[in-house]
Amino acid sequence: MTFSNPSRWIACALLLVTGHAALADAPPGWLPVRDTNPFALATGLPLTPALPAPGAWQFDTTISVANTELRQFRGDASLLFDAETHETRLSAIHAINARWSLRASISHLWIGAGFLDRPVERFHSAFGFDNGDRGLLGTHAPQVEVRRGDVVLYALDRGQSGVGPLLLDLTRSWRSGTRGVTGISLGAKLPTGSRARLGDSGSSDVSFSAFALLPVGERLTVGARAGLLVQGDNRLLGDTARDAVPFASALLRYRFGQKWSAVLQSDAHGPLYRGLPEFLGTAGNQLNFGLIRHTGGAGEFQITLGEDLPALRTSDIAINLTLRLTAGG
Repeated sequence: MTFSNPSRWIACALLLVTGHAALADAPPGWLPVRDTNPFALATGLPLTPALPAPGAWQFDTTISVANTELRQFRGDASLLFDAETHETRLSAIHAINARWSLRASISHLWIGAGFLDRPVERFHSAFGFDNGDRGLLGTHAPQVEVRRGDVVLYALDRGQSGVGPLLLDLTRSWRSGTRGVTGISLGAKLPTGSRARLGDSGSSDVSFSAFALLPVGERLTVGARAGLLVQGDNRLLGDTARDAVPFASALLRYRFGQKWSAVLQSDAHGPLYRGLPEFLGTAGNQLNFGLIRHTGGAGEFQITLGEDLPALRTSDIAINLTLRLTAGG
């Protein structure tokens, strides 16, 4: 390593200095996670609110890995899902001032056989949990099929990858002197992915939500969010998509010291589809436990384990890794 380019080192130093101020002024916030069910990732369900310090830029890189193996029936409809998904999401957020912030977020989705089958089975066995349909389907991943009667609504039998939907949101927040914050967010989803690759629902969606983050003592922060997703012409699974889907989140965040925090976050939503098996046609609730490590003055690293509840009806354990960098402010 050499110092042949002084301007680069000066720029890095400025980033660290300004980033320290930005992190210090930003309220403790949410984990940037969504339901890892790929049929949910394809919709406009919004990310949790992002709240950089006034004037700051925030850049999030999140990698999510989830593995599912199940077969379900409901009336004349059936679902077979044996696959693993990897979503890489890049988000850029700018706090225009103390009140308004704007975010753009794009993802890349890979679906295939993956590597988590054996670790998930061992994890369940170690704690005495039921493995459900794991190892009993007689399929070779990836294999996804959704049927209603004699009609195949969706089928995939080989690995796929491609761009996911583009998510945009505009947030108006009100901050108090005690580091509490309330706000509203207006979100939009543009169909930049492919329905054939399970990367998009093919519709343009909008969402509206309200949220609050409130400090309790010196170390604890509690939060709540509620909103409504309005789906456009979602034709991923025929005409089964619901026009309106409520969603909500709850947060407990505890700060251990200057560098470490722990977060327990629940992200729920109503059924996205009607008349289909539970993986698609019932409410979802992903419970996330995250550890956050602040790195230097300008960033933080997050690792999250998520479990969709109720177990055996939705995705098994999901792993989320996030690197967050902040500049300006």
